[in-house]
Amino acid sequence: MSRTLHQIKSEQTRERLLDAALGLMHTKGHGQVSVHEVARAAGMTAGAVQHHFTSKAALMLEVITRLITQLEEASDFWPPAHWALKRRADHFVQQAWVTLYGQPRFTVAWSAYLAARDDELMVAHIIERRGWLTASLHQRMAQSFPEMCQGPQAVARVQFVLSALRGMGLVAPFSPAAAMQAQLQVLSQYLQSFQSQET
Repeated sequence: MSRTLHQIKSEQTRERLLDAALGLMHTKGHGQVSVHEVARAAGMTAGAVQHHFTSKAALMLEVITRLITQLEEASDFWPPAHWALKRRADHFVQQAWVTLYGQPRFTVAWSAYLAARDDELMVAHIIERRGWLTASLHQRMAQSFPEMCQGPQAVARVQFVLSALRGMGLVAPFSPAAAMQAQLQVLSQYLQSFQSQET
């Protein structure tokens, strides 16, 4: 019984730390978020953060995972398959950009685990987690864009779309907003290009 209570308390602590990290990422914009700031915002010590997350990169990875999970649970984010393809494509790229990839917190989180690229264990963890996220997103994409998600290249197409959004998110702080919108339009056109393959 005490072990179960300990596990519940531990999970609650993790949630508080993740909430604090997300809050700081909202308020600090593109600035860096430190472990000490997260601890202070959560009313804890830096040691508590390090107890639950082995590194800043691990904390940021969990933040990105949470953001992606929130997207999956947002029913208005994913366009229904019965919409016209152009409407679905435009809706998806704009919602993906506004909700996640164009947000300052996305750049902050990615900068943390790009900084950990020399840590083999962290890289392996990121690859494993991203594999799970990609598979999950592929399933949702297949529901919204069945035209694109057919055939032997279906997985690569979904990964290409997500890679394009990630890349845009990383260069957005150094690019004019008009350039990002033009690229989002091109991405929407790519999604629409599979209309003729509908079976």
